[in-house]
Amino acid sequence: MATASMTTRLFGIDGMSCGACARGLEHRIRQMTGVDQASVHYLTASMLVRWTDEVTDMTAIAERVRQSGYQLVPESRPELTAARLQRDFDLVARRLAVAVFFGMWSMAAAIALYAMPQGDATVSRALALGSGLLAMPVVAYAGADIVAMAWKSLRLGDLGIDLLVTLGVLGSVLLSISHLLSGSTSVYFDTAAMLITLLLVGRLIDLWVRKGAVAAITAMDAASPDLANRVTENGSVETVPAASLVVGDTVVVEAGSTSSVDGVVLTGSSSVNRAALTGESRVADVGPGERVEAGTINLTRRLQLRVDRDPGDRDIDRMGGRIAVEIARRGHDSTRTDLWARRLSIVIPALAIVVGVATFLTGVGFEVAASRALTLLVGACPCALALAAPLAQVRATLAAARFGVRIQDPVGFMRLAEVKDAIFDKTGTLTIGMPGVISITASDGWSEQEVLAMAAHAETGIDHPLARSIIRAHGSEMGEGGTRWDRGASAITPDGAVISVAGAQNTSDASGTVLQVLRDNELVGHILVDDPIDPSASAAIGALSSLGILCSIATGDNANPAHRVAEAVGIASGLVHAGCTPAEKADLVRAAGRPVLFVGDGINDGPALAASACGLSVRSAHASASSTAHVAIVDEGIRAIAPLVRLSRRTVATVNENIVLATVYNVVLVPLAATGMMTPLTAALAMLFSSLSVLLNTWRLGLSARPRAAISALGNVMRH
Repeated sequence: MATASMTTRLFGIDGMSCGACARGLEHRIRQMTGVDQASVHYLTASMLVRWTDEVTDMTAIAERVRQSGYQLVPESRPELTAARLQRDFDLVARRLAVAVFFGMWSMAAAIALYAMPQGDATVSRALALGSGLLAMPVVAYAGADIVAMAWKSLRLGDLGIDLLVTLGVLGSVLLSISHLLSGSTSVYFDTAAMLITLLLVGRLIDLWVRKGAVAAITAMDAASPDLANRVTENGSVETVPAASLVVGDTVVVEAGSTSSVDGVVLTGSSSVNRAALTGESRVADVGPGERVEAGTINLTRRLQLRVDRDPGDRDIDRMGGRIAVEIARRGHDSTRTDLWARRLSIVIPALAIVVGVATFLTGVGFEVAASRALTLLVGACPCALALAAPLAQVRATLAAARFGVRIQDPVGFMRLAEVKDAIFDKTGTLTIGMPGVISITASDGWSEQEVLAMAAHAETGIDHPLARSIIRAHGSEMGEGGTRWDRGASAITPDGAVISVAGAQNTSDASGTVLQVLRDNELVGHILVDDPIDPSASAAIGALSSLGILCSIATGDNANPAHRVAEAVGIASGLVHAGCTPAEKADLVRAAGRPVLFVGDGINDGPALAASACGLSVRSAHASASSTAHVAIVDEGIRAIAPLVRLSRRTVATVNENIVLATVYNVVLVPLAATGMMTPLTAALAMLFSSLSVLLNTWRLGLSARPRAAISALGNVMRH
C-alpha cells in the first residue's frame, strides 16, 4: 500500500485583527477533510497547515479561508508579515484620525444640543442633524473594518468585542434616525463615534504589539544567521553564512547539528529528524543519494551534502523560515480577556433585549424601551477590555528590555506568572557552556595521548560541547567521524577497533564530568572535563526560590556532575534528573501537571521548550532553541529570570485588575440603564471613563523603570 503524500506549508492570513478570528479560522480549517494539522497564530497573522495531497490542496484551503472572510497569502515571511502589519497599522491610524476629528465635532454638536435651552426647534434640529452628518465618516469609514470583523466572527461562530461595538453603533444610529424622523432631536450619533474611536485605539495598540513581535522574530533571524561548514577546493572546511552558498557547493553537517542547506548526501549515513518541516518527531535514515533539507537535525553521524537549492529557495524558506514556522506551530492561545469578551458578546445583547422587552411591556412606549436597551448595550460594551491586554503587553515589553530580554510571544510571557516549577538544562544554561579537558588518566599499557586520540576518533564530526572540548584538547579531528548516541559516541578506527566514549559512573569525588574511553569494550582511560558554573546561577536560583518556584535540573549528563552543579547553585539533590534524552526532558515538563518554565540553550532542549507553559532561551542559545522559546534573554544572564517572573506577575495582575474594573463598572451600570436613570450619552461617557481607568491602571505597570532608559534598552535589544 502506497504511503500518502503530505505537504506542510506556512501561509499568511490577510484581514485578521482579533484572537477570536484566529480561533474560528483554525477550527474551520481543521474540519476540512484531508487536513492533518492546522494552527493559526494571531500575533504574526500566519497559518501552518499539513495536509494529504491526494485528498485536498492549497486551492481548497484558500477557498475555505476566503469563505471565512479572509485572504490566504501564499507565503509568510517575517518581512512580508511586517509589511502587512505596517500597512494595517497605517490604515487603522488613518481611520482613528478620522474618528477622532469627526467624532470630536459630532460630540461638540451633541453637547451643544443638550446644553442649549429648550425652545428653538430649528437650531436643535440643525445641531442634531449636524451631529449625525459629522458622525457618518466615523461610522462609514473608520468603523467599516469593525463591522466586517463582527460579520466574520458571526460566520466563524467565535464572537468578540467587534460584534458588541457593531451592535452598539447600529443601535445608536438607527435609534437616532428614528427619533429624527419622528420629529425628536434626541440623537446618539456621538455615542456611535465614541464606541468606534475607543475600539480603534485598542486595535492600534494591539497592532503595535504585533509589529513588535514580528520585529523580535526578524531580530532573532538576524542575530543567529544560518551558518554552514563549506568544503574548500583544497579539502579544508570553513564556516560561512549559508546565504553565501551556491548550488553545487559541498558542506559538512556534523552529528547533533541542524542542516542549514537543502542538499543530496554525498558521503556518510545517518539518522535525521525532520520535525521542523513536518511537525512530527520521526527519525528517518539517510544515505548517499538521498535528500536532506534545511532545518533537519542530523542525529548520529557526520554527513557531506551537495547543495541543490539556492538560499531563499530551500523547503524551509518556501514555508516561511525556521523561526516563523516554529512560532506559527504554537497557534493561538485564548487569554482571559478573550474569554470575557466572548461571554459578554452573548450576555450583553441578551440583557439588552430583556430590558427592552420588559420596559416595553410596562407600557412606556417603544422609543423609551429602545433607548433603555441601547443605553445598556452601549454602556456595558467592554471597550476597556480591548485596551487591557495590548496596553499591558506594551508596558511589559518596554520593561523587559531593561532586563536584556526580548518577549517573542506575549501570551507565553504572561503564562510565566502561573509558573510554580522551573526546569533548567545544565550545560550552557547553569554553566557557561565552554567545557575544557582538565586531566587524563590512562589505564596500564596506554598513554594519555593515546587515550585522547581514541576519544577524538569517537567525537570527530559531533556537534556537542563535550565533543568540541575533546577535539580542542587533541588539536585536530581523527578519522571520518564518529557516531553520536543519546549518552555518548563511538567510532571504528582504521584497524577495526571499536572506540566508545560515555559518561563514567561512580565518580562522586570528581570535580567535573568524567568520560570513560573504551577500546573493544576494554577500559583504556578516563578524561575529566569541567564546565565552569555560571557565576550568577546561584543567585538566580535563590531569587526564583524566594518567589515560590521550585527549581530542578534536567540534563543529558551523568548524575555526579549534575549533582555537583545542583549543590553549587542551591538545587536539592532529589530534584536532579540526569541522563535525560530530549524526549525525556519534554516528558518531565508534561508530567509536572502544572505550568512549567523550561530554561535551555541547545537543539536537544527544543521539545521541552515547546512543551512548557513558557520556554526561555539563554543568551548563548542555539538558534533552534531561541526560535522555539517564548522569551529570549539576549543581553543578561539567567539572573534576569526572577525580575522577568515578577514583571509577568505584575502584568497579569494588572490585566485582572482591569477586568475587575470593567466588571464592577458593568454591575453598577446595568441597573441604572435598565431603570432609565441613564441615557445613551451618559452611558457612553461612563464607558469612556471606564476605558480611561484601564489606561491609567495599566500605565502604573513598569513605572519603576525609567521610560527613556527602557526605550533605549528596547532599541539595543532589537539591534542585538
